[in-house]
Amino acid sequence: MNANGNMTERHSTKPNEPIVDDVPPLIIQSEREVFREKGGADFTVTEAIATVRHTGAQLQFHVASVRNGKTGAVCVVQKNGKDEPPAFLIARHWRVSTKQWAWEFPRGMELKDEDTLGTAIRELREETGIQVSRNQVTILQHIHADTGVLRDDIAVARILVPDSIGTPQYGDWELTNARWVAENTLRCMIASGEITDGITLAAWAIVQSHNLHQHQ
Repeated sequence: MNANGNMTERHSTKPNEPIVDDVPPLIIQSEREVFREKGGADFTVTEAIATVRHTGAQLQFHVASVRNGKTGAVCVVQKNGKDEPPAFLIARHWRVSTKQWAWEFPRGMELKDEDTLGTAIRELREETGIQVSRNQVTILQHIHADTGVLRDDIAVARILVPDSIGTPQYGDWELTNARWVAENTLRCMIASGEITDGITLAAWAIVQSHNLHQHQ
């Protein structure tokens, strides 16, 4: 009850009760590759034919993948100062899909014979010039950018760097205007719509959730 005598909702901090899903509503009958990019990211489109379990109706879907389904990595780089709040590295990236600039965390796709930590370390070095060791990288969890059409998963890598680290040096054409921003600044950029990249937003939510969980 609150002061007005009304019931107030109480939110539990405990994990949700486990859910046992029923059988999938679709039965995948067949899959076939209908497009593959020559070179580049090996962008691939696969056609899937499925049957609705309860009705028998047949449906067609298309899913996309890159690098033959290898795991990518998004780098949430955190700099901890002695007398200042943590700062995070973001940069501008011009995207063909939207024909716009976007503030993003550095990220990239896994190469052949490369593990997830190696992908995060290489991408950060190539895009910003920042070199880190494997013990500075923690994979918090994996995400799917769009479970409706994208098959690939992306590892969210939290990377801790010392306060002495300087201004990033651009390793290639992909990122520009990289800068360190305070946690509150990042929140304001999200709230004002300056940050719209879904992978960046998801990675930030995961890092914040992990930080909150650690302090409970």
